[in-house]
Amino acid sequence: MPTFDRGFSAGRGPGHGDPGFFGAPSTGTTGGLTNLHESDDGFQGFQPPARPRSRGESWQRWQMESLDPRDVLRKALAAQLPAEPPPPPAIDFEALDAMRDGARKEGYAQGYNQGQTQGYGDGHREGYARGLEAARNEAARMQQLAANFRDALGRVDNDISNALIGLALDVARQLVRKTVELDPAALLPAARELLTAEPPLSGAPCLLLNPEDIALVETHLSGELEAAGWTLRADPSIARGGCIASAASGEMDASLSTRWQRVVKALGRNDPWEPPHA
Repeated sequence: MPTFDRGFSAGRGPGHGDPGFFGAPSTGTTGGLTNLHESDDGFQGFQPPARPRSRGESWQRWQMESLDPRDVLRKALAAQLPAEPPPPPAIDFEALDAMRDGARKEGYAQGYNQGQTQGYGDGHREGYARGLEAARNEAARMQQLAANFRDALGRVDNDISNALIGLALDVARQLVRKTVELDPAALLPAARELLTAEPPLSGAPCLLLNPEDIALVETHLSGELEAAGWTLRADPSIARGGCIASAASGEMDASLSTRWQRVVKALGRNDPWEPPHA
């Protein structure tokens, strides 16, 4: 460490014009690390920064700083430390409340929109499923109604058909009766059909007629009966307009009731010649 005796032995100090150890008089500088310099003879010391004094500036009392290197180091380190940060700004509670209220409203709006969208989608799907199920049930019900209607229509058609056929048979029955009553000669085609039937009857064939029809057949078919060897015989059980051929080889029935049964059987019915209400 350099010595400082030379500065004192020379008697240099404040007011002598030599910066020396003590340097220039103080102008208000408060502490701090001063500039170090080395004189021509190797003397080292503190040299405060020189500045020109303004006119009328008064001298202030100079105070010697500590010569302890540790103090100098501490001051140097303190000068290099960052300045104390400024105090934090004042908290604006109204702005925070406004921000919180805005965030709450925004979150509520987003949640509402999301819930509404999700609810609409769920409701749409649920409503669609319910509507589809209702439509299927309605379609099944309509299909069952259509099947029932077809069955009912079929029954109606069958009933109408049967009714119409029954009505037609009633009309036909009345027409036949009226025809036989008005035109007894309607019997002749049936009698002639028995005479010419194949194979012919053998063994004394005989044509059975209602007593009221004997004269009519003798008048129109006597020649044919004699040529075929047939005879006539009255049978009151046979209704007018009908006849029966009887022989040893068999019998052929051409009575009105028998011919009527052949007709109604062909129609799939079983209406008797004499109706129940007759």
